[in-house]
Order: sequence, then structure tokens, then C-alpha cells
Amino acid sequence: MRPVHVLGLVLLSCIWGSAYMFMRASVPAFGAVPMIFLRMALASALVLLPLLWFRGQIGMLRTHWRAMALVGIVFTALPFVSLGYASHFLSAGTIAIIQACAQIFAAAVAHIWWQQKITGIRALGLLVGMCGVVLLVWDKISLADGAGISVLLTLAATALWGVASNYTRERLAHVDPLALAAGSLSWAAVLLAPGAFWYWPVEAPNTKAWLEILFLGVIGSGLGFFLYFLLIQKVGALRTVSVTFLNPIVALLSAAAYLGEPITLHMLLACAITLVGTAITLGLLGPIRKPLSA
Repeated sequence: MRPVHVLGLVLLSCIWGSAYMFMRASVPAFGAVPMIFLRMALASALVLLPLLWFRGQIGMLRTHWRAMALVGIVFTALPFVSLGYASHFLSAGTIAIIQACAQIFAAAVAHIWWQQKITGIRALGLLVGMCGVVLLVWDKISLADGAGISVLLTLAATALWGVASNYTRERLAHVDPLALAAGSLSWAAVLLAPGAFWYWPVEAPNTKAWLEILFLGVIGSGLGFFLYFLLIQKVGALRTVSVTFLNPIVALLSAAAYLGEPITLHMLLACAITLVGTAITLGLLGPIRKPLSA
């Protein structure tokens, strides 16, 4: 792997890891639905759609509109709004650590849905990874407050992305990745527009909140998705998935610096256990010759 590709992976980890921090920072000013609407709309309108037009592939939005609508509504709008709501109550680091087990959910879904075999060592990875998540959220299990519901919503969003990775790989492999990203985010923005209008904050968000939203849209989703698909083409899906291991670390450090969120030994231990379980599941640790595809 060339140094420029390593640099791209590190950059993507920094972009997506810090996005949790900016969601946590901006959601009080905008609310979950308007925040996610703006993130999707800015990403599609300012980055992904212009790139698709520049490549002469804008017609693919019409050709594959049903698939893009499904991905945009079920696998984009719903999980992102869930994370937006969770950002009201959970720290950026907590959400990022839970999200780190997305590949664990993907492996479980592949086993249940597509009957892909899970070996004993990978089953151990699933168990280890989920133990890390349970350790992290054990004190938030109660549904008496928003934290418990937020944990469930974050897990649901992570599970949906586990389904999405399998669905797009098995059913939408023929669709250009950039077109799928542009179309799905555009459909997500269209779906969320009425809710964003209804829940638009009464008090106008300040300049700082708008800059945070601008980062989430243009950099977090727009540039992030473009770089993600570019890296998949250049270095492969499995290596690109390695950003999973840096995202929680970046989220923890950036949230501590920007928001003053504490980094506890409990969080670090849960993060380490979750990432070890994910690595085993992907075939990066243990006596596995053929890694699990991402």
C-alpha cells in the first residue's frame, strides 16, 4: 500500500472520528432531524452531486432511483437520525465505540441472511466485541431516561449499517459507488426535509453551530464518502474498513479537546475490547487465512 493511501486512510479516520464530536456539539442548537437534514443536503448538493455531474454520470440517479431511495431512506436517514437523537444524551466517544462494532453486526447479518459461515474464532470475535459494548453501556441500560433509549438507537443504527453493507454488496454491486452515495444522501435529504421544517429551532443557531454543520455536511459526509469509495477502489474494502479502528480513538481525543468530555479508564477498556473483537471478526487477528470481506 502506497504512502498516499495510508495518508488517505488516516485522513478518513480523522474526518469520520471527529464527526461524532461535531454532531454532539451542534445537536443542541439544531435538533436531531434538522441537523441530519442539513448534513445530508450539504453533502449531496455541494460535493457528491457536482462530482457525479463532472464525471458525466448524473443519469445514474434516474436509472437506479429505486435502489437509491431504499438505501437513502432505510440505511441512511433512519440510522443517522437515530445517532442525532443519541447525541443529545451520549458522549461522542461512547457513540463512536458502539459504532466500531458495525463490522460485527455485518458478519452476523451475513451469517443469518446470506448463510455465510462463521468459524469458531470469528464467533469468538463477535462475542468479545459485544462484551466490549456491554461493558461500555452497562450503567446506561435503564430506559428510564434518554441515555438508555439512546444506547438502543445507536445499536439499532449500527445493526442497520450491518444490514446495509451486506445488501449493497449482494444486490447493488453493479451500481457505481459514488452515484449510490450521491443518490442515497439526496433521497435522505428529501425524506427529512418536512421534519426539518417542522422541528426547525425557534432560536436561530449561532455561527459556531453553522460552522459545525458545514463541517458535517461538506467534510464529514461529502468528502468522507468520496474518499471512502476512492480508497475502496485503490486499496480494497478490507483495508478501507481499518478506519473502524481509529474512529473511536479520534472521537475520544477530539471530543476531549473540543467539548471537554472526560476519557475514563472504563471507556478505554471497553474501546480496546470492542476493537479486538472487531479485528478477530474481520480476520485480522487469529489463525484465519481468508479475511472476512467488508
